Amino acid sequence: MIGAPLRNLIDFVWPAHCVACSACCDAMPPLCSNCLADLSRLESETACIKCGYPLAAVDMPCPHCEGKGIYPLDRVARLAVFHDPIRAMVHRMKYGGAWPLAEFLADRSVDHEPIKGLLTETEILVPVPLHPLRQFHRGYNQADVIAQRIGSRCGIPVVDALCRTRATETQVDLHSHQKRIENVRHAFDLFDGSLLRGHHVTIVDDVMTSGATISHAARALNAAKPASICGLVIAVADPKGRSFEMV
Repeated sequence: MIGAPLRNLIDFVWPAHCVACSACCDAMPPLCSNCLADLSRLESETACIKCGYPLAAVDMPCPHCEGKGIYPLDRVARLAVFHDPIRAMVHRMKYGGAWPLAEFLADRSVDHEPIKGLLTETEILVPVPLHPLRQFHRGYNQADVIAQRIGSRCGIPVVDALCRTRATETQVDLHSHQKRIENVRHAFDLFDGSLLRGHHVTIVDDVMTSGATISHAARALNAAKPASICGLVIAVADPKGRSFEMV
């Protein structure tokens, strides 16, 4: 363990920096006060209760799903919209080896009211898997880190029920809705569904853009005959915004 005097010296010589804007800040939370306020604002933005995409107002119809949701999920809950600072955090988490950011965002999710409601109904969490080669190179699956943290906080078991059957292209390289759908078609298979039958299952992922990944993961889970399948994601990209092309 590092003593307080040495910790203070390290913080002075090598101060922590905000993940989003690089301003000096405490190591945790990993955001400066301004970016933390921006994150809270993104978390408070109105979302469709079925698909999680942004809405202009709570009483307006969803232009994305038209109230139908994302088949075959009952609903999707999200923490925030995919803009900075959450965009910077997710990119550092996925491509910069900063897996503790996944735990920070999971903690924020547990305290987010729409996600709280979903978790009270959830009996099993299933993380969206990475292909084994991609997970080997990255060193971890960020969706699994998020699911494990939420599961430990809420007392919900995490089951690795899915496997990635082929190495798909990263969705960041695909800029059309149709290409993203084709990229993940038949990309998942049910690895072990014995614990899911008759239970309320929630799939966990970091970011949702077109909804193709979580939809095809849910279709694979359907073979286990769960009572329901919902989705929980850290961020949802606005289909009309530039962030949709940068996930």
